[in-house]
Amino acid sequence: MPVLLAALAASLLGVADYVGGLGSRRTIHRGAALSIAWMASIVGVVVSVAYVLIFPVTAFTHTDLLWSLGAGCFASGARPLLYMSMERGPMVVAAPTVGVVSLVVPAVVAPAFGSTPTSLEGLGVAMAIPAVVLIVSEGRVPRPRMVAGSPVFALAACTGLLIGMMALCLAQVDHGAAAAPAIVTQALSVALIPLVATRFGGMAPGSADLRAFALLVGLIDIAAIIASTIAFQRGNVAVVAAILGFAPAATIAIAWRFDGEQVRRWQWLGVGLAIATISLFAVAA
Repeated sequence: MPVLLAALAASLLGVADYVGGLGSRRTIHRGAALSIAWMASIVGVVVSVAYVLIFPVTAFTHTDLLWSLGAGCFASGARPLLYMSMERGPMVVAAPTVGVVSLVVPAVVAPAFGSTPTSLEGLGVAMAIPAVVLIVSEGRVPRPRMVAGSPVFALAACTGLLIGMMALCLAQVDHGAAAAPAIVTQALSVALIPLVATRFGGMAPGSADLRAFALLVGLIDIAAIIASTIAFQRGNVAVVAAILGFAPAATIAIAWRFDGEQVRRWQWLGVGLAIATISLFAVAA
């Protein structure tokens, strides 16, 4: 069951990321990504509350609440930055960068939580670095200056870092909490995203198109969040994280099919390394 839930969550996350980025691109205002993230979080609160009313929580301790609040803090920054990275750079660059970094972070930080990465996970971390460099190269021979100067790399890497930390927090919650952490993370995002927006010039006015994109993103994303939250609670964290790492594949496929974004030779090599990295984490678990 955890594997199926993680696979469902990965597919939904890939679609939601694409829709969020597309909505941001189609709105002239620079704060579109922030507005979509905020309104989508409101939708997430409503849906997750309804889910908990239908499938009640059996246990939600003070410790679970604290971990959920921690996850919410990271989610508040991750969601708007994710849509901003999809808006500002090619999705075929942003999506896999986010995916690989978010997978590597839990392995690097794991010792602080009493878990020692295996040799395969260590190899996966080492492979993740050239994978990201090749993906960001956009088809040219990769150079350090190219990576540092990429308009999307910093945003995507920061997003991956926040998502990785959020996953670590959610993994500490007892499985009896069910979807309760989703309510906490979404509600905290509603409260904190406006504060994040002040650092990026504020949010865009809520036009009809923007609200439509936000509603769609919110519905898809909260389904993925609930599925991944339960998967983290019931399954092996490394396996679930590895499966979620395939989410960018859906984003890349949609961007290639409908937006005509090209995946060039060096990027294909990077994508191949990224898939190998994810597979190593899954096998190591």
